[in-house]
This record gives sequence, structure tokens and C-alpha cells, in this order.
Amino acid sequence: MLIYRFRVTSEEHDGFLREIEIQPSQTFLDFHYILQDSCELLQCERASFFMTDKKYQKDREISLKNEKRPVRKYDEDLDQVITELVSLPLMKTEKLKNYIEDPHQHMIYEFSGRENHIFHIELFKIIPFEGITSFPRCARRVGELPKKIEIPAPIPEPPPEPKILPDKLRIPKIEDADKLTDLVENEEELAAIESELDGLIEDALQEPSPEGEVSEETDMSDFLYEERKEEGEEETGFDHIGNYEDIDNLDKRLSGFDREQDE
Repeated sequence: MLIYRFRVTSEEHDGFLREIEIQPSQTFLDFHYILQDSCELLQCERASFFMTDKKYQKDREISLKNEKRPVRKYDEDLDQVITELVSLPLMKTEKLKNYIEDPHQHMIYEFSGRENHIFHIELFKIIPFEGITSFPRCARRVGELPKKIEIPAPIPEPPPEPKILPDKLRIPKIEDADKLTDLVENEEELAAIESELDGLIEDALQEPSPEGEVSEETDMSDFLYEERKEEGEEETGFDHIGNYEDIDNLDKRLSGFDREQDE
């Protein structure tokens, strides 16, 4: 049994190398899966193999999904070059041995997904193999593809809490004020209140005045000023003016009283 050994390098990253062993009868889809696994390629959206010359100039394309490409070709009937849409061959149906025309066949593998990569593939050995081993397999692995740093999506800020405004004082409507006139008086309650007030007034009139307070019947003459003489002191008082015989001399005697006080 013969085995193809391909050398896979990255167009963008030096130092990256994979060596893949695969059987000639296996499909390009098998080759696609081993490349995805060994290169840690995730979330594939599109992928294609291109057969190329030694300078990696693209020729035929083998696609992962059903697609059409515009192809220019010569039309003998029209005797001119025309462009028409052609369905691409699919990886799941195309076998490697049908496309290997050179012992050092070159190919390009393009991968489109979360990240886009382009790989150069070269067939550098065709070796016989005897044994029980599953193919395809990665025989050599050197270097890794750099991983893009995923910036986490910003966490949206919660909306601001609505401000709770104090309830406005409710101004009663005129219609509500008019309802107060509809109140019915309770005659029994009014009579009980009047009776209680009469009792309080009677109690207040009959209550004796406390000691020390002046009653209406108190003789106000008791409160007139009366000079008290101390024990052993003779009582003094004012003589009537008629008791003085010499009034003129009295005026002269008392006329200097105010002056002596001012000095």
C-alpha cells in the first residue's frame, strides 16, 4: 500500500509545519478533516483546495460546499472566449489520486471561519506502508497558529432606576367640598354634649375659691396701707395743718428741706 506524505506550511506564519500522511484513495474531505484537527481550525464556514503549479498559481478548485464559479473558456461554435457559471467539484466525492499529476504536486488550502488561513501544501514523499494504522494522520507537528484574543462583549449597564417622586398633595375638588353640606346632624349627640357642658359650668360656680385668693365679698379696706409700729416704738403720724398756729414760720422752716436733700 502506498502513502502520500504532504508537507503543510502557513503563508502568514513562519515556523509552522505539519506533515500529513494519507492514502491516495481517500478524498479531499478526509484531507480537510485532518488539517482542521492538526491545525486546530474551528467553525468552518468555507474551505477549498486549489491545484497549482510549482509557483502556487491556482488552477482547479475543489470546494467543501456546493458553489458555482465563473469560468472563461473557448467556445468553438462561437469561435470566441465566453464566461459561464460552473459547479465546483466537491471534496466528499473527489479522490486525491485523480488530481496528483506530479511527484511533487503543489496545492493551496484556504480556510474561512472564525479566522482565515491560507496553507501551502507540497507532496514530498510517496512511500510504501505495511501495517495496521488508520489514515489520514499527522506524522509531524511543529509550531502553532497564533490565537486571536477575543474581546468579550461589553456587559450592558442596567437602566437607571426610575426616581420615585413624592405624591402630590391632593387638593379637594369643589364637588367634594359640597358633599360636606350633606352631613346630617345627630340631635342625640348634640344634646349629650350640651348637658355635659352645663354640668361643668355648675361645678365651676359652686367650687369654693382657694385659700389666699381675693373673693368678691372681701372688704377692700383690709388691703389699705396701715403703718404698724414695732414694739416699744411710739406711734407717729401727721398733724393736721390747723394745729399749727404760726403757719408762716412753718413755711420758712420747711422751705430749706428740699435744698438740703439736693446737696
